[in-house]
Amino acid sequence: MTKFFILALIFMMPQADPIWGNAKTDQEKCQAEADYMAKYRKFCHVGPCIGRFEGIGWSKGCSFPNTCVPSKKMRLTGDAVASCSNGIVVRVRSWR
Repeated sequence: MTKFFILALIFMMPQADPIWGNAKTDQEKCQAEADYMAKYRKFCHVGPCIGRFEGIGWSKGCSFPNTCVPSKKMRLTGDAVASCSNGIVVRVRSWR
């Protein structure tokens, strides 16, 4: 019975997201996701959508790569960049 309660407590404890960590705001999540993408050289969406719309982009010759943008009017809630060791810059933006 004691083992059951220990297991139950472990599963009930909040776990940090492997990509976002303990990020709470859209800006923090964008930065965490950009850092993750740069660290592991993943040039694609790597986590759940941040906000209602998320755009990502990468470039080797530009410090702020273009990203997809929403077709409807939304408010920008996060915009972050991170650099890979080979000079590629990744950008993550979110809207609500």
